[in-house]
Amino acid sequence: MIKNINELLAQEIKWYPIPESDRDFISVGYSKEDCYLRMNNFPDEPLWTLFYKEDNIDFDDKPPKWSIIYRSEL
Repeated sequence: MIKNINELLAQEIKWYPIPESDRDFISVGYSKEDCYLRMNNFPDEPLWTLFYKEDNIDFDDKPPKWSIIYRSEL
């Protein structure tokens, strides 16, 4: 059980694009309502924002254990 958003940055997670969104991604292990990843308008904003329940965190570099499947790769 995840206690805070920072724990997600250390987990092995595979992110998939949400069909109805051009910039949001979900993981099989979490519901879309609880956890999703957003690609922002880089470089004007941080590249990524991770949303987990009531919290969010911005970052530019993908955590090493994450893989992100882009729409073009499907």
